Amino acid sequence: PYCRFNTADDAPPSCKGQPDWMKFQIGTLDCEHSKRFFNKDFDLCILQDPLPCNSLEKLLSDHFVPAEHIAMLQIDIEGYEYILLDGMFKEIPDESLPPVIHFEHKVMKDQDMTHPLVNRTSRVDHTKELLSSRGYHFYDEGEDYLALRLV
Repeated sequence: PYCRFNTADDAPPSCKGQPDWMKFQIGTLDCEHSKRFFNKDFDLCILQDPLPCNSLEKLLSDHFVPAEHIAMLQIDIEGYEYILLDGMFKEIPDESLPPVIHFEHKVMKDQDMTHPLVNRTSRVDHTKELLSSRGYHFYDEGEDYLALRLV
């Protein structure tokens, strides 16, 4: 499920009193992280919604966007960036890959500490290996990486 803050008009008072950054910016695929963060308010303030998933190729096809027209890909999917990139590299030919990919790595590092991957390097290392194998070079921006494809 996708966990997000309850911003409905009929939300409990303890939820309405939270700061805007919390109400409007907190959403995650890692509901356990939300449970740790919100403790007793989790069941009151956090809604769990089913999240339909598709491949990137299907998303582009449904909107009639050729992959080669993508100049920059911004990814922030709460530590699951490596899964999206794994699938993308299987579906999209190298010559159609975006020249710029920007992604957050802060949550991946947190997930590696709390839920390490089995038989694999860290999520960040795996993501960097995937991108490096396709000619991307990295620029560390603190909590994010900027990956540029220099061909």
